[in-house]
Amino acid sequence: MTTTKKLLPIIAAALLATACTQTRTFTNPVIAKDVPDPTVIRIGDTYYAAGTSGNAAKVYPMFQSQNLVDWQPIGHVFDEWPEWTAGAFWAPELFEHNGKTYCYYTALDKNDRHSCIGVAIADSPTSKFTDHGPLVKWTNEAIDSYVYNDNGQLYITWKAYGLDPRPIELLAQKLSSDGLHLEGEPFTILTDMEDLGMEGQCIFKHGKYYYILYAARDCCSERSDYEVRVARATAFEGPYEKYDGNPILRGDGKYIQSCGHGTLVESQKGRLFYLCHSYLIGKYHEGRQPILQELVIGKDGWPHFKTGNITIAEQPIPRL
Repeated sequence: MTTTKKLLPIIAAALLATACTQTRTFTNPVIAKDVPDPTVIRIGDTYYAAGTSGNAAKVYPMFQSQNLVDWQPIGHVFDEWPEWTAGAFWAPELFEHNGKTYCYYTALDKNDRHSCIGVAIADSPTSKFTDHGPLVKWTNEAIDSYVYNDNGQLYITWKAYGLDPRPIELLAQKLSSDGLHLEGEPFTILTDMEDLGMEGQCIFKHGKYYYILYAARDCCSERSDYEVRVARATAFEGPYEKYDGNPILRGDGKYIQSCGHGTLVESQKGRLFYLCHSYLIGKYHEGRQPILQELVIGKDGWPHFKTGNITIAEQPIPRL
C-alpha cells in the first residue's frame, strides 16, 4: 500500500471529526413575517407559536415547529372575530393547562371601545378554540396578558394604563383553577418608575427566584429602540428588584434595530429559549419579525442571553 493510500483513512476521519464538531447555525428572524408579540409553548416534542393580528379578518396566526427554527403555519386561533370584540387583537398568550390549550388575548370591547383581556380554550393547539369572552377589564386599557402557574395557583398578569397620576404598572391577580375567572384583588408586581414604557412580560422561576422578562422603550415606530429587561423576586407577589445591568438584550444597530415582547419556552432538555419580535434595519415596513435567542442564568443569579446583550442574527442551532 502506498503512503497516500495509508493516509486516506486518516484524512477522512479527520474531516469527519471536523464536520461533527462544527457548530450548525441559523439566521434570525425565524419567522420572516409580521408576527408581533409572539407567544410560544411546548407540548411534548412540538412547539406552537402565535402572534398579534391587529384588525385582520382571521385572528392570531399560529405556527408549529419541531426545532424552534423552522416554523410552519397551521391556521388561526379564530377564523372570525369573537362576538363581543371590535378588533385590535394584540398579544395572544398560549398556555397549557389540564390537557387543554388556552389563549388569553387582548381585544377591544365593542360596547365601550376599551382594551381588555379575553380567554379561549381548545382541546389542543390545532383544534377549534371556544371563546369564553372578556376576563380582565381594568380602567381604559388592560393589555399584554401572561399566565403563570405557581405550584397549582394560577395568576394572570397584564399591563395597566389609565392609572394617572401613577405610572404604568404590571398587575397580577389570582385565577380560578379552570383559568376562566378572577379571584381576589389585583396587585402590583412591577412599576415603570423610569417612565420608559413597560409591557410584554413573561415570568419564570429558576432556583429561589421568580424572574420577569419585560420590554421597554419604543415598540412600534420607525425610531423603535425596544429592548428586553429583567427583574427578580423570591416570591411571586414580589417585591421585585430590577437588574442594574438592564437592558439584557437590544438591537445590534446593524441588522436588527430593536427587539422585545416575547415568551420563554423550556426545551426537552431544560434549555431556555426566548422568542420575541424585532424590526430589521431598513425594513420597518416588513413589520415585527420573530427572532430566537437562548437564555442562561449567570453566576450572578441573573438571566443573560447566551450570545450577549446585543442581538446576534446568526445563532447556533438549538440543542433541544
